[in-house]
This record gives sequence, structure tokens and C-alpha cells, in this order.
Amino acid sequence: MIKLKQLFTLFLLLGFIACGKKEKLQKTEKTNSTKSNLGIQIGKFDSIKSDILNQERELIIYLPESFKNPNRKRNKYPVVYLLDGAYNFVPFIGMLKQYSEMNDTKILPEMIVVGIPNINFKSRMMDFSPTTDGNPEQFGGGNKFLEFIRKELFPHIEQSYSGSNKNRTIVGHSFGGLVVMNSLIQYPQMFDNYLLIDGSLDFDDQLFLKNSNYSLKEKKLEGKNLYIGIANTATYGSNLNSIKKDTIRANKFVRHSLELVNQIENLDTGINMEWKYYEDDTHGSTAYLAQKDGFRFFYSWFEFKEEHKYRSKYFIPKTIGDRFANLTKVHFDSISKRLDYNFYPDKEWLSSNANMLLNWHQQPNQAKEVFELNKEYYPKTPSVYNDLGDFYLSQKDTAKAIENYKKSLNFEHNPSIKDILNEIE
Repeated sequence: MIKLKQLFTLFLLLGFIACGKKEKLQKTEKTNSTKSNLGIQIGKFDSIKSDILNQERELIIYLPESFKNPNRKRNKYPVVYLLDGAYNFVPFIGMLKQYSEMNDTKILPEMIVVGIPNINFKSRMMDFSPTTDGNPEQFGGGNKFLEFIRKELFPHIEQSYSGSNKNRTIVGHSFGGLVVMNSLIQYPQMFDNYLLIDGSLDFDDQLFLKNSNYSLKEKKLEGKNLYIGIANTATYGSNLNSIKKDTIRANKFVRHSLELVNQIENLDTGINMEWKYYEDDTHGSTAYLAQKDGFRFFYSWFEFKEEHKYRSKYFIPKTIGDRFANLTKVHFDSISKRLDYNFYPDKEWLSSNANMLLNWHQQPNQAKEVFELNKEYYPKTPSVYNDLGDFYLSQKDTAKAIENYKKSLNFEHNPSIKDILNEIE
């Protein structure tokens, strides 16, 4: 546990500048000592007692920023189950935060991430392998591990952290790829998105390529998404065409991944699959890139691309459907349906775009529609009425401005709004 905590908590070590006066130096030391203990935390530790595995399993949980804010917390969040949790957690969270929280235009939804660390190397071999491969002391616990996730871990995350049972994703790299394939074939109801990164498909005489009991043939996988990332572990001078035909032992990992892709493409499973060969990357470096590309593939429908029309100051909508408020409502209604819960845009984002329409595009009617949409989404939030009051005041509609400012005061005492009302009433 100590090693994990050292890995995921970065302490800010603050130096101090020596000062002439002893009193000032003491104050500086005290301040820096306090700050250095705060740290930057990107996850929290949890654990679960598994009756199925007869083990206490540690977990590393990432909760989105909005989860920690009662005013922004959503009812549910999609959940990512990240194998080899101690190894993959930090880079994955960096990618997720960049694409879900730090961009003006969000590319991915905020998600809960459950990193599942391995107890040790031996347990990793046992948990990830679906068959014994002739060595039951080392392999063969894969189905039991998936039962642990399905029957114990899912309920724990969904009850404790508002995790959704829709749009679940499993991420497996290397030997963890066996868990991804095993869950897709044996328990396809568990996940919606499967990310297989340079999987160890040579296991047990190419189990998932040659054994009919572990084949996707005759599986019905409509609505499931599979992304396969393939690293360049081939010999120098090899290319995809030559690898498919050669028998060079060192090229087997790439060749097996290509064989899996070919099999799936020739089966009528209904699965939505995309794959990529990372020619310039190794087995290790491919993991981060495939995570980024895989999640953009899984959530290609999430980004609000229609808003790009309004990046031009001179864009004039030709139809009602092209008006910003209508585009917004249609898009976020679609997202809500896919996520299976109401997913509204941030009120600050709506307010910003309404002001853009008002001040930059100089289209006050469109601005009004977006301010009203914000009120529709957040009817008990005082700031949306403040925005409407400001808008109507800018349009010299004093009566409407007063009406909205007073509605704001019904939810929150605000001396600034009272001052405005005293001036205009």
C-alpha cells in the first residue's frame, strides 16, 4: 500500500528564500511546511473483500472533478475498468482529464476510473489467464476473476460512486488483453467497450485464434465496440504485408493481432471494430496512444462538432435547426439517450456561448434562446436568472430584467443584484 500511495500522490516541495529577519524566516518555514503536506492527489484508495477470489483486493479510484462538487455532480458516470491498475493509472488519468475536463469543447465525457492493481506477478498470471495451459498452479483463474468483477466489483462501484451500468469499458494491455478477449467471448453482457492493446494472443497455443470454444464465430455483438492497438514488435525491415506471410518467431505478436483482426472482419458478429498498427511505437509506448485513440473511437459521438459552425463570426443560420440553441438541445438529448441518463451541458458553457452570440456575433435573438435553454436545464440556479436579467437590461427591456433579477433572489441572497434592482426600479 505504501508503494501505491507514493506512486499516486505527488508532494509539492516548496523552497524558501532566506530572509534577514529570523521571525520572517520562521513564518516562511511554517508556511512551506504546511503547503508541502497538501500534495496533488489524482486518485483515492479503496478495497473490496472478495468472497469469489477469497482475497482482499485493492482498488485505485479516480473521480471526476464534477463528482466532488455538489452543484455540478451528475447522477451517474460511465466507468472504466483498468487492468494492471498500478501501472496504467497515472498516464490514463492524464489523458482522460485532458479530453474530458480541460478542453473548452469536451471530446470525452467525465468518467470514473477503477484501477485494479495486481497482488503480485503470480496473481496476475492466474487472474488474467482463461485456461490452465497445462499448468493449473500458474494459470486458469480468468473466469473466476471476471466473476469477481461482475458480481462483486460492479455492485460496489455502482452503489458507492454513482457508477453507471451502461457504457462500461474494460482496458487490457499485453497479458491483460486475455481478459478483454475472454470477457468479450464468454461474458459479452459485462461491457460495452473493449480496448485490447497488444494482447498476448500466443497464450495456450493461440487460444483465441484456433480454439472454437473461444471464437467469436456465431456471437451476436451488436452495440459492442472493440478497439485493437498493435505495437511494432517486429524485426527490422518487416512490414504488415510481409508479417502476414512470414513465419519469423519474433513477428508472432504482430501477426497474431493481424490474424484476430482478419477473423473479426470476416465474421458477421455486428461488432463495431477499429484497429491501428503503431509502426513507430513499442509494446510499452503503444499503451498510452491506443488508450487515447480507443476512447476517441468509443465516444466519437460525444463531441459537439456542430458548434464549430459558430467559430466564424459571420455564420448566419439558414434554418431553425441550425440555430445554436436547437443544435445544443438535439446534441445533448442524443448524448443523454446514449448514456442512459440526463446529460446537460455546463451552465457556464451555455452562458459563455450566449454572450458570444450577443457580443461577438451580434445576434441577440439567438443569445436569448441560449439563455432560456440554460434556464430550462437549471431552473433552480440563480446565475441563469442573473444572466437573463443582464441580457434584458442590455436590450433595454427593464420589466423583463427586473422579473429575472427577482427570480434570482428567490434562490440566493445577492447584494449586487439588490443594488441593480434599486437602480432600475
